[in-house]
Amino acid sequence: MASKAQAAWDALNERQQAYMTVLYDHDQAVEAARAQDAAAGYYDDTPASVWRWLDVITPGTKLTSVQRALALKDVRDDGTGSTLQALQRYGLIEVRDEVVETRRGKSRKVTVQLTRAGRAAVRAGTKEPGRRRTGELSEYAWERLVQLWKADPATVRIWGHNTYEALVGRPSPPYAEGRDGDYRITEAGREHYRTRWARYVCLFPDVAAPDPEGAPEPWPAELQRTLDRMKGAIELAHRTQWTAHRRWEEAQRDAGKHTASRGAGAEAQWHTLLLEQAQARTELALAHREQATQEAVVAIRRYAHALCTAFTASVEGSPAGTDLTAAVVAAADAGQDSPKVPKPPLCGLHRVDTAVQEAYGTLAGTRTRKRPLPKQMQPFARSVWKDFTDPPAHDLVVRRLQDLSWTLASYVNGGALRRELHPPAARAEASPAGT
Repeated sequence: MASKAQAAWDALNERQQAYMTVLYDHDQAVEAARAQDAAAGYYDDTPASVWRWLDVITPGTKLTSVQRALALKDVRDDGTGSTLQALQRYGLIEVRDEVVETRRGKSRKVTVQLTRAGRAAVRAGTKEPGRRRTGELSEYAWERLVQLWKADPATVRIWGHNTYEALVGRPSPPYAEGRDGDYRITEAGREHYRTRWARYVCLFPDVAAPDPEGAPEPWPAELQRTLDRMKGAIELAHRTQWTAHRRWEEAQRDAGKHTASRGAGAEAQWHTLLLEQAQARTELALAHREQATQEAVVAIRRYAHALCTAFTASVEGSPAGTDLTAAVVAAADAGQDSPKVPKPPLCGLHRVDTAVQEAYGTLAGTRTRKRPLPKQMQPFARSVWKDFTDPPAHDLVVRRLQDLSWTLASYVNGGALRRELHPPAARAEASPAGT
């Protein structure tokens, strides 16, 4: 039987679920930022009943971050519509809709706060990882304990009062020892790491924590280096393209200057020579720009095919060793001439599937925007920086392929998605007895 939170989520329509996920993401981003500040020693005793309120509509024409996120999901309303009112009736959010005085007169302001039931519904519906229990370390403190484990017996710098309290002040005996900011792990810290490692891997999949029993890393360093090199090839090609484009503009400017020059005798010969040189530089820079552009397109295709293979392996839980690294390289080599990539599989995590399937649908042409983005979010055709313009943009398919790559990489990199989908505790439970 579905839980109350799951039932509340299932009762929402697609638009309402999109609103809830956007509001939840913003709520959690604020909470994470406050936790990080506290860990670094910056305190703010403002109660949650105050800081959990999120701006949805503010006076003026500037869009809020909530409106921008909704626009990217193509679920905007003219104003707030009935969506927020419905979610408030369901008890998932609280809404404050008020008229405020501004310099330009009266204007509308709408703020929203998720209720406890609302946050529970989103976590149930989107399969968010469970909350940490009393006595468990925060993600920041766990990351520091991982660093202490890796550095053992060397020392690691520990910053922030809360982190110090979590590792040294509160535990008895403490998990770390030292002074003046430099600490090393204690036997109690090693024991906590060994006994709680599987639990923390489930809670914080973004933290790459080595297996205390010395088992192979689920996401080997060589695989990540391979993906990083492919991404670096894109960045290098784009830098080369930008440099060539700038040289092309400089040469064109010089050619125009010398063409406009008038003179006779030696002066005319001199300007003719400078004009010929500028024209030759223009042709050479244009050739370099075209070559760099093509190299960037090939690098984007390689990276996209490699990430699709890595993403599929993360979802399926395929062994991540030298064979997977070789498979990623083989996929990149085979796909360098093709913009068509295989459709990424569903992983069961709402936030991941939504982003990945939207990016793939946009690339494949199966997902179209119902209406254009707000004018405040429309990109400018060309940007100017110190009298220089940007190189010509890639064609639409290449840009969408690059967007898909960035989306996949945000989940694949470091093995975070693989650890979240296939945590060690789940693997141990699924193993036959005695193995």
